Amino acid sequence: MAKDKAFRTMNELVAALTAAEQELGKGTLDGSGLETACSDARELYERLIVLRHKAREAAVAAPVSVVSEPTPTPAPISDVSSIRLDTRPVETSPRQVSLIEAIEATEATEEPAPKPTKAPATKEKQALEASSKKPTTTTEKAPTLAEKLEKASIADLSKAISLSHKFWFVAELFNGDRITYDKSIDRLNGMGSYTEAARFITAEVIEKLRKPADPEALATFEELVKRRYP
Repeated sequence: MAKDKAFRTMNELVAALTAAEQELGKGTLDGSGLETACSDARELYERLIVLRHKAREAAVAAPVSVVSEPTPTPAPISDVSSIRLDTRPVETSPRQVSLIEAIEATEATEEPAPKPTKAPATKEKQALEASSKKPTTTTEKAPTLAEKLEKASIADLSKAISLSHKFWFVAELFNGDRITYDKSIDRLNGMGSYTEAARFITAEVIEKLRKPADPEALATFEELVKRRYP
């Protein structure tokens, strides 16, 4: 497991990126510096995403006072903690090849123009009509490229999980703790079977949640872990 980097404030990250941008403009930024700048930009982006998430939580929790005409008093809400923010990523489906599927569907619907043929004789026409009435056997549709990619095995969970899904899992399955999430992914990557991984998810993820797990987030996370073990 890689050691955690020293914590830097957002101001330090911005200053580092500004310096890298200046070196890039001068043409003195080497490959190592560019790699460091990319890492700094990614970390700054993750910080901003977390701040946006916290701001949304604060907006939901803040009381709103509205001056209006007297209205009947609604029934009191018994459990405010039941409110759950929708932290799902925009791309709720991991399918990212919809364009390919659209092309395949278009090609499937475009049939070649029929070639002009001679009118069949009476006996041939009767034979064609008889054959058309016979039941035809249906063949199972071959899986599309997108379906194959969805079921493909995963060699490294940390690389296969997108950034948006990472923040979704951290918020819903790891109590907002990114460090615990990273350590759990490292441990899952090193396990030898899904049976061992499933026991880990139950004991170290589900049972340590401070609120019930989001069923959709948990199902998506477990499906990705299953693909880690062929």
